Amino acid sequence: MYFVTATNQAQSQAWGSELAAHLAPRCFPATHDDLAALLLRQHAPSRLVWYLSVLPRQRRFDTLEELLDWLDAYRPPAVDTDPA
Repeated sequence: MYFVTATNQAQSQAWGSELAAHLAPRCFPATHDDLAALLLRQHAPSRLVWYLSVLPRQRRFDTLEELLDWLDAYRPPAVDTDPA
């Protein structure tokens, strides 16, 4: 189960700040593939490309704020840890 905690919010803000440092407003609108390619061209840390890996491939994001809002709202699927 995924819970929003102060730590999660702080991590989200850190990711957002780091993405903002690499994704200028002129980069938008953009899809996942556009953003990943841009990060790779800029030699951005691979963790940023990984962080974007949850984005839907066909969705177009019009602004950095829209992208960050989507990432903040994303909840990973629950993992069943019961071996039965």
